[in-house]
Amino acid sequence: MNIQFQTPHQYVFIHDNVKHLLLIWSKEAKKQLFIVEEKDHSLYLQYPGETYEEMVFNQVESLFFRYLETEEGTVSVVLGATFQYGDNNIAMYYSRDQAEPDLYFFRIEDDELADIPDEQYEKIAQAFLEEFPEYITNTDVEGTSSRH
Repeated sequence: MNIQFQTPHQYVFIHDNVKHLLLIWSKEAKKQLFIVEEKDHSLYLQYPGETYEEMVFNQVESLFFRYLETEEGTVSVVLGATFQYGDNNIAMYYSRDQAEPDLYFFRIEDDELADIPDEQYEKIAQAFLEEFPEYITNTDVEGTSSRH
């Protein structure tokens, strides 16, 4: 069985080690959040309730869609994951416009993105690849600066 939603705005992301599906319905200007569980090659969607939904929206909504300045120009990116690395909150972004998207990592400081020093960037990217290998399919890890 293959189920599809009638919106092109479907985003899977990880936040606090929980996989989520965000659906945005343009006509109704409505957002819905589901928790995604994978079992036996199937995905199960669970509605977590309004309180949880609001909590997650409050934590990630301001970070979700960004434009990044790269060597190739401006890239539109989407939040793919948030995770802890040491004492740092890290955000991973990717471009939905690329068949094999590059990954971009930033520190989250007071709901803003901060560049990661070069000497830490590779270690953080490697930690992400080890923690979430299912998200990596021939992707490159890039360094950029964010534009807010």
